[in-house]
Amino acid sequence: MGLFDLFGRKEKRLKEAIDLSVLSTDIHSHLIPGVDDGSPDMETSIALLRELESLGYRKIITTPHIKTDVYDNEIESLESLGDELRHRAKMEGINLEIEVGAEHLIDDGFHRRLEQKRLKTFSGKHLLIELPFIMPPMGLNDYLFELQLAGYKLILAHPERYLYWLGDFDKFEKLKDRGILFQLNIMSLGGYFGKDVLYLAKKLIDNDMVELLGSDTHHHRHIEAIRNSLYSPALDKLIKSNSIINKKF
Repeated sequence: MGLFDLFGRKEKRLKEAIDLSVLSTDIHSHLIPGVDDGSPDMETSIALLRELESLGYRKIITTPHIKTDVYDNEIESLESLGDELRHRAKMEGINLEIEVGAEHLIDDGFHRRLEQKRLKTFSGKHLLIELPFIMPPMGLNDYLFELQLAGYKLILAHPERYLYWLGDFDKFEKLKDRGILFQLNIMSLGGYFGKDVLYLAKKLIDNDMVELLGSDTHHHRHIEAIRNSLYSPALDKLIKSNSIINKKF
């Protein structure tokens, strides 16, 4: 898939691919085998880790989905599976540091997990949250207030994919006013999710609202999409803005 501008024309690509070693850390991926719609088995996880290492990453924060009645992953099981992944990666000669977090969907069961303190954080109390793609959840502001009151440092996964706010950009501005970090998917900048997502991604970048970049790797097609996106002028602009803080994780 090529890079396109907002009018569907081919966008001028960079002459050389961006080296992702400048980021050091990938803070969003799905590499714990068999727990969500990401890697189905250990062999695939190892292959994907090799690909991410070849892109220049030195640390991977893998973030399996937690969705009520779909992926009811628990903290203890994810930690145990993370230990297995780290052990296998070391045996395979992969030098990546691997930390386990989770991508929490704010859904009907989220409040129960919040009350029970069953949320999987990483790098201290950083919490990766995801919104539904069809419409924003009821009571979102109340959830955010409770989470921040409890001391969680919130990161919103791939805001560019919440197209219901495409014509209501002030919703993003209000989230930024709350101090929520925004994590953009690299492959969004290569047009992988379509022109509207690309448009919104660029608008977020132009308004200096993005602090984190993630691969959101689920499978090999995503690796291909990321490699394609490494020629994106928007990605180059974002990295050169010095607003990206992946290295701090």
